[in-house]
Amino acid sequence: MAKQLLLTVASSFRLTGLGLLVTPQEGNTQSLSKFDLHTKLEVNLVFPDGHQEAATASIEEMSRQTGADDAPAYHDEHVLLLESDLIREVPVGTEIWWAGQAYDPYALLR
Repeated sequence: MAKQLLLTVASSFRLTGLGLLVTPQEGNTQSLSKFDLHTKLEVNLVFPDGHQEAATASIEEMSRQTGADDAPAYHDEHVLLLESDLIREVPVGTEIWWAGQAYDPYALLR
């Protein structure tokens, strides 16, 4: 399978004890929504300076407020949780690529 661009990073947040949560840029979320939640993927990060790092990531869901504070509306979006303590920061514009390797954590339960 050819490499597939999963997302271009819009923001990232360190979640203590879990890893680094990365959110996709607008209009760049469809490739994540085809996976079941918590599916693990082997990914390759291509940083804006060209440096590359391999990591394991899982598909997660995050709810965001989209409306005004006095009448908030929320939407859920798929995000990636990078499960690596070696990657300390993921700058905006970093591309995350997937080469086709996925692990369904619920496969044995089906």
